[in-house]
Amino acid sequence: MKMMKTLLTAATFLSASAVGSFAENLTLGELHPVTGPASFYGLVMSQTLKLRAEQTNEKGGLDVGGTKYTLSIATGDDQAQATKGVAALRKLMTDDVHFIFGPLASAVAPAVKPIIDKQTDLLQIIDGSIADGVVNGKNSFRVQASADTYNNAVLNYLTENKVKSVAVMTDRSHQGFVMSEKRMGESIEKAGVKVTGLEHFQIGDTDFSAQLTNLRASMPDALVLRGYPGEGALITKQAEALGFKGQIVWEMGAPPSTVMKNIPSAQMDGVTNCIPRMMADYVRLNVPNALKLQEEFKKKYGEDPGENASFSNDAFWILTTAMQKAGSIKAPDVAKALTEMKVTDVPNLIIQYQPYENGLLFKDGQANPPSACQVWKGESWQNPPGDKIEMTTKN
Repeated sequence: MKMMKTLLTAATFLSASAVGSFAENLTLGELHPVTGPASFYGLVMSQTLKLRAEQTNEKGGLDVGGTKYTLSIATGDDQAQATKGVAALRKLMTDDVHFIFGPLASAVAPAVKPIIDKQTDLLQIIDGSIADGVVNGKNSFRVQASADTYNNAVLNYLTENKVKSVAVMTDRSHQGFVMSEKRMGESIEKAGVKVTGLEHFQIGDTDFSAQLTNLRASMPDALVLRGYPGEGALITKQAEALGFKGQIVWEMGAPPSTVMKNIPSAQMDGVTNCIPRMMADYVRLNVPNALKLQEEFKKKYGEDPGENASFSNDAFWILTTAMQKAGSIKAPDVAKALTEMKVTDVPNLIIQYQPYENGLLFKDGQANPPSACQVWKGESWQNPPGDKIEMTTKN
């Protein structure tokens, strides 16, 4: 029996040697709200990461420098809350996780930043938060847009449509929008559009009559709503009930299924949403990698991927490609590869990032996803007539 065991061990060693090193485990962490009021975003992002890790393992694992790694995703459920996000990050670090996807929530990103900045053996790729000042280009990178990408999309819409006055409502719990509110207002005024009023709300609110009454008194041509779609839908419905007749412009990722939980689809007709292009945009524009993820996600989970799935998809492929280019799973080596990465280096991208000088994907840690406006028609967002996408990757 002992000789047989020895022979089997030797045979196993020889078999493994023939195909490369033994597979090792590599755990990648995530900070996303998979429960709580923002889970309609975070759960889909978590599912996308797990789908990509599972598919990689089915193909034999991730080959980095000749070593095959079996990937797993460790989830830190931050519930879109700063304190829970910090606790979740510390737990991942205690579990010896050195790579973090996320966070989604702009309340969480600034809270975890001081911790991440101090850890030379930790690397972060933000796939959700748009808060100011949360990337450093050293061990923290972002594939999601900055707040200014959202704001500039709104500004372009207002000027192109010759809107003369606007009132703004911002979710005070959305740090990315709160941080950029003053900057956005100044840009709008500089473009010749009068800002007639600013009001605030927060996620979970249901009655917005006081804010809307204050803003309606100035009779603005447009009402800009910045936050999450649950509240956005309720504000839109209540604005109509109070007699607001102007254009309603959203600035939020807004899956149609979430929107219609809070407002009849007919009351959404004509609402415009100005944001970075999301998963549904790329599907409507027939981007091959988007169509592929949609098919795979639906087969795995029985539903279409949500708006932010494209950012998590791209974050996964960008990180794993950087590991392969570095030939290493050490965070500083992978970070260096990210600073040198070109948009065309990652053929699995869904988002058609606008490259920086020399084709680079990141500048000071920030990628450059394109933005666009969508218009609600029927039961979903639709691309405006003539909308098209500039393809920057080898889909």
